Order: sequence, then C-alpha cells, then structure tokens
Amino acid sequence: GFPKHANVQRRLIAKADLEKYVREQEGKAELAQRLSRSEMTMKKFGFLPRDFNLRDFLVKATGHDIAAYYDNDTKTVSLLNWVPAERQGPILAHELTHALQDQNYGLTAWMKGGANSSAANGKLPEENDEVEDSRRAVVEGQAMVVFIDYLLAPMGRSLQNTPGLLYQMEEPAVRASADSALLHDAPMILRESGTFPYREGLIFEGELLEKGGKQMAFPGAFLRPPATTHEVMHPEAYIAHEKLAATRVPDLRPLIGADYQMYDSGSVGELDVRALLEQYGTRKIAQDLSVSWQGGAYAVFRRIDKNAAPTNQPKTADLSLFYVSHWKSPESARYFAHLYAAAVSQRYQSVTPQVDEVRGETKGLVSSTAFSTEEGPVVIEQWKDDSVTVSESFDAATAAKLSEATQESAGGMQSYNLRNDELGMRLYQFPEFSAFQAEVGASIAKNVVKISMRSEQ
Repeated sequence: GFPKHANVQRRLIAKADLEKYVREQEGKAELAQRLSRSEMTMKKFGFLPRDFNLRDFLVKATGHDIAAYYDNDTKTVSLLNWVPAERQGPILAHELTHALQDQNYGLTAWMKGGANSSAANGKLPEENDEVEDSRRAVVEGQAMVVFIDYLLAPMGRSLQNTPGLLYQMEEPAVRASADSALLHDAPMILRESGTFPYREGLIFEGELLEKGGKQMAFPGAFLRPPATTHEVMHPEAYIAHEKLAATRVPDLRPLIGADYQMYDSGSVGELDVRALLEQYGTRKIAQDLSVSWQGGAYAVFRRIDKNAAPTNQPKTADLSLFYVSHWKSPESARYFAHLYAAAVSQRYQSVTPQVDEVRGETKGLVSSTAFSTEEGPVVIEQWKDDSVTVSESFDAATAAKLSEATQESAGGMQSYNLRNDELGMRLYQFPEFSAFQAEVGASIAKNVVKISMRSEQ
C-alpha cells in the first residue's frame, strides 16, 4: 500500500564490493568510542565475557550469507552476484519494501525518532542520541511479511490468510536451525539482538495484520511506532496502548563524590533481561520470567585515576554499576534477585558471600544479598515496590545510599542519563553489527523459505 515516488536504483555486486561498503560505513560512522563504551558496559553486566572482542567477532561472523541490501543514503538496492536466479525474486521483494518505506517515511530520520539536536542540554552528540531502536522491528518485520507473501502468492495465499505459518517461527527446531547456522558461538545478547527485528518483528507485524489489517500493520506502525522491545514482544500491549512507567536512575553524582565520573547510562529492556537470564540460566526460565519485566535502567561510573591518561581504555574493574529494575509482583522480583545473585559466581572469578552489616532495618527493604569479588562488592536488593536494585564495585555504604536514593526518587527526583536507549538495541547503530544482523536475517529468511515450502506440501 505504500505509493512509489521514484524509480529505485539497483546494482549487481560481488562479495568484495560488500566488504568495501561495510568498511566505508565503519569509517564514516566514527562510532569507535561509543562501541567501546557499550562493549565495556555489556562486559560489566556479564552480557559479554571479559576477554571478548566484539568488533573482531562481528567482522569474522559476517559476509557469508548476505544476499542483498538497501542503502538509505544512495537509495540503491544491491544484489550479490552469487544469488541463484530462483532465489532473487523474494529477496528483492524484501529489499524493495525498504525502498518504499524510505520513499514514504525517510528511514534514516524515522529510525532516529525525528530531528535530533546534538546541542541539547550541552551534551555531546553521542550522549544525546535517544534512538528508537525498536523501530527496526517494524522496518524488518514489514519486509519479512512481504518476503513471505511473495513466496505464497503463486498458491493464492498470504501471511494474513495463513496465520498458523507465523508461529512456526517459534518452534524449537526452527529456532535451533537459525541459531546453529551462524550464532552458535555468539553471546546471548548478540543472538537475541541479531534475530529480534526479523523474528519478533515478523510476529509483531503478523499480529497487527490479523488485528487491524494492512492499515495498522504498515502505515499505522510507521505513524505510531513501538517505543520499546516490550511492545514488539507483546503486540497486545502495543495494540492496547499499554503504558509502562518510565524507570530512571536518579542523579547519583552528589552521592558518590569526586572520585567518579559518569561513563555510561541507559535502559535495560525486556529483550536485554531475557538475554541475560538465558545466558546464565535456561531459555524456559528466561521466557517465563522476562514477561514479568516492567522497566529497568542503569548508570555506570568510572573511577578517576589521576595518573592515567584520559584516553586510556578502562577495565571492568575500573567501572562501578548501579542497576534498578521493576517487576509485576513480589514473586517475580524475588525470582529475578535470586537468579541475578546465582549468576554472580559465573561472572566473577573470585566470589565470597558476605553479611551486609550496613543495611540493618531499612524501610521498604525485603531482602539483601551481598558478595565480595575481585572487582569489589556486589549487592542485590529486593524492595517492597517490586523493584530490585543491584550495585557492583561500589563500597557497601555507597551502595546503600544509592539504592535508598532510588527509592526516594519515586516521587519525581530528577534523573541524569547520558543515554536512554536499551543496551542491547544500541548495537544496531554500529556498521559491524548491521552487517552481522543482515547475516542473521539471511539465515532466518532461509528458514522462512523452508517453512513456506513445508506449508505448501
């Protein structure tokens, strides 16, 4: 239903051309510092192993299966010259959908949530970038719908009149085949973030098609895009205009003194929580508990070393983390606190349980669990408002002040966030991850072809 406003430029390219394109995007983006900060935050949380090199992994993992891509800047569809003729039709249907999206809504600006003033509040450009990353699920989900419709058209069918096809994407065998092809050695945050816009985006768009037809699923999703991964993962919440209270970390700087500087901050979305729980538990536990998530945010501070050069890359031991999450019930909050505490021994080399003598009788506190590690104390606390606070590498007294300040801020204490985007979704801004994600999308598309052919039989 999107009108065509211009002819779409196209070219046939070799794999060497694709590799050159990715390198050019990396040089143009100038995102090295942001990638480094995000990688260090993920390591502090335990999303990535301490010795993991994110960029090296992404570079090595990509370039094998990508069949085509659409470039928002040049308005060109590029098709790889190795793609057999019989596969080209549905692949081009997918990419031409991106071209029509771009012609009607301007994908580059739309993906960023509109105008972005880098001078706002005196912040650096990279600190003011509040990208609505879940919009990528709309962009890729719509293209996957068209991809499937193209495959089903010769049989007189479409995704809209074959809804059972959609949920075969969630079958364990289908998920496993996509995972084993490319993602077997990837940390869970890369697996979840890589598949999210294709798998969850497709299911999201399929639900919108069923409930509101093409108007809701296509122009409607562009005019009112999902704001969080939660809305994408739960289309019923999006359709019902469900609103979750925003979770913010209050301005903690006055409480920690001059020995720290803000390093990073943002939100921890439902997809992030699911990835973390699956990384240190099981898929079933992750799926069962993550649906009770109601919000999460974090702040990371770097201890100031006056003898070190400002440009030095910090180690995780130089970083201190404060994280708050909200849950639907006391039971789900208690379960998350328990699972987070159980994962501490997997994330640190030296872990010793401690008695938290600082806490004593604290208003609103349900439980407190503390450990000593090679990077300092870890304190996990459950509160009566169904929140869980986590402090890592702050001393016990400071950790207590931070969690209590968060409880007091519920009435509207001003927050201070460098960034507001979901941690895992932040990966989408990096050219290396975009290429990796395209690789994941190609793998999922192969499975869609198999499912569609099986459905035809």
